Amino acid sequence: MKIRLSKCSKYKIFILSVVVFACSQVLFVSTANAQIDFYYGKNPKGLRIGGGVGFTSLFTHYSSYPIGLSVVGDLDYAFNPYFSIGVNSQIGKLQGTDNTGKFFYQTSTDSYMAASFNIKAGLGLITDFNAKNGFQDALKRLYMGFGMGVIKTNNVITTNTNVSTTTVYDDPDNKTTSYTPPNGVQQKGTFTTYSMYVGTYIDLPGVWGTDKLEICPNYQFNYVPTYYLDGFKTSAKSNLKGIYIINSISIRYKF
Repeated sequence: MKIRLSKCSKYKIFILSVVVFACSQVLFVSTANAQIDFYYGKNPKGLRIGGGVGFTSLFTHYSSYPIGLSVVGDLDYAFNPYFSIGVNSQIGKLQGTDNTGKFFYQTSTDSYMAASFNIKAGLGLITDFNAKNGFQDALKRLYMGFGMGVIKTNNVITTNTNVSTTTVYDDPDNKTTSYTPPNGVQQKGTFTTYSMYVGTYIDLPGVWGTDKLEICPNYQFNYVPTYYLDGFKTSAKSNLKGIYIINSISIRYKF
């Protein structure tokens, strides 16, 4: 799946997080004015396992950020409805495209795998208001989290055969410059990631038993301190590191 964005809208990719949250509200809008389900709150702590899909965007050298697909998985232990520790995993694609005609490397497609340990804390830890409906409960369970892990990259790069004389980024394989690793290219690698999460949990009342299922919309910002998230370094003096985001929605089962 590949969606091209215009240059003027490249920074608007962050709005995807708002769309994910807005779509999720449809799933429980019918309960917004009703009391929370009888089954809710019967399973406040324990092991949780979840899976879903995400939409990725790569922020490195390129002028356009096509949206890639990813499969996400989570294994968490909740100490209460508002605090948990766990592991997040992803398998998917990160894509970058040059629409300016000035890059020697025109596109990069990274088939990546990532995993990270995380801690998440919800709003309910610092406020004790009584949630009377599904919307208020989702608001009370709104969380922020931080994580650290690794990402394994595998980039496929295409070149521009009609680079203009005003090329901004020349061929990193040029032997006259000193790039490290050799000549500015590292299509495969394993790097450390630092992540920030924002999301919530939405109860699915009475589905598969007493307080067993919930929906989790999640926004995840990832900083990767390497020059090679997209597979190449623009010059020997480049200091640009890698960033990618993933907006996901998943289903969690509570044991």
